[in-house]
Amino acid sequence: MYPHDNIFNIYYNIGKRTPFLVKRCELGLVRSSTEERRIDPNQDRTFLVETVKPRGKYGKAYGKCFVNGKPDDTYRQECYPNIKDEEIPCAGCGEWVLIDVPGVSLDEIFPVHKANETLMFGKYKGKSFGDIYRIDYQYLYWLETTDRFFKVDFEELKNLYPEIEKQTNIPVGDKNIDFGKYKGKTFNDIKNDVSYLEWLVSIGKLSHKDFELLITE
Repeated sequence: MYPHDNIFNIYYNIGKRTPFLVKRCELGLVRSSTEERRIDPNQDRTFLVETVKPRGKYGKAYGKCFVNGKPDDTYRQECYPNIKDEEIPCAGCGEWVLIDVPGVSLDEIFPVHKANETLMFGKYKGKSFGDIYRIDYQYLYWLETTDRFFKVDFEELKNLYPEIEKQTNIPVGDKNIDFGKYKGKTFNDIKNDVSYLEWLVSIGKLSHKDFELLITE
């Protein structure tokens, strides 16, 4: 689902909940330049999707337009003058990013995956998280770094498979970053960028404990 999908798939993946806030982040545009900017509701143009009317695979979606967090329908009026009733243009195109579902915890929509659950996509489709952890634990860590909504109960997996825990017990500062603007660097390399580390904590990609270790070393 993340980071590139159309509004209709996002609608189904969040359990047909409305409203939800999205931003279209076409590759190459400034608003797609960093993960922070892609999910910032107060930068660039966003849409609060209020109504979705599927028709087959796609359909039409309707809602309000915002620019830098404030209501602003100039874009729709100037670029799509024939669109009426707050229809959202290009709703069926890819590269939309889910930002928020107001009034609902995203942890409720995207619960933490347990060891006995089955992965439903990718090269290990059909296998349990426990089996994947034993075969290729790095793949699960990689999935977490590529999707801010994808979370695995690594504490449960470590308790179930202590022999694998020995392989993963690397100091946080020495771990490589596999995403974003610091891809290829270690956490030790970027520990002076406290605001970025705080952002990683806010999206669940870095624990509070690891954050404290990094900034106090």
